[in-house]
Amino acid sequence: MTLRYSATIVYDTNSKHPDAQNIKGLEFTDTYTIDTAVFGGDIQSYIKRDLALVAGGGYDTDTISNVKFVIQAN
Repeated sequence: MTLRYSATIVYDTNSKHPDAQNIKGLEFTDTYTIDTAVFGGDIQSYIKRDLALVAGGGYDTDTISNVKFVIQAN
C-alpha cells in the first residue's frame, strides 16, 4: 500500500546555520509518498528526521531550534 503525507516544519535557526543565520519562524513543506511494503519503520519519525535535516542545512540538526511539525496523511 502507498501512503502520501504532506509535512511542514517550522523552526528557528542559530548563528551556526550554513544558509540562514539567526532567523525565526522559517517554514518548509514537502510531500512524501511511502510504499509501506518496502518501508518498515516509523513513518512519522522518518519524515520528522528528514525535514529537520533539510531545515538544518542538510548535514545535521544542531543549527535549528523551536521545531514544530505538522504531518497530515492525504
